Amino acid sequence: MGQATPATTRARALERVREITLQVLGDRDVRVYLFGSSVTGRVRGSSDIDVAIDPLHALPSALLAELRERLEESEVPYDVDVVDLSVASPELRARVEREGRLWRG
Repeated sequence: MGQATPATTRARALERVREITLQVLGDRDVRVYLFGSSVTGRVRGSSDIDVAIDPLHALPSALLAELRERLEESEVPYDVDVVDLSVASPELRARVEREGRLWRG
């Protein structure tokens, strides 16, 4: 069996981040986006993975803390930045809605 390429490693990492994120959020009424370099194609070896959560109703801070902790403790070999769009700047929200890939919503 050959070694994984950077592209396949990243693809597996993105799928794992998606799985963890959706598992932690459960059936809450939220939209989840992948955004940033993972979507724009400007990925470098050191690029993090950017995930935006857009809740219909405010999420408990403990839930977002749990999500961040689960991602940090996972086998994903990249930093994962989780953004709560309900408290993000209008500019960031617009960028995510314009450029992001909807994972759930």
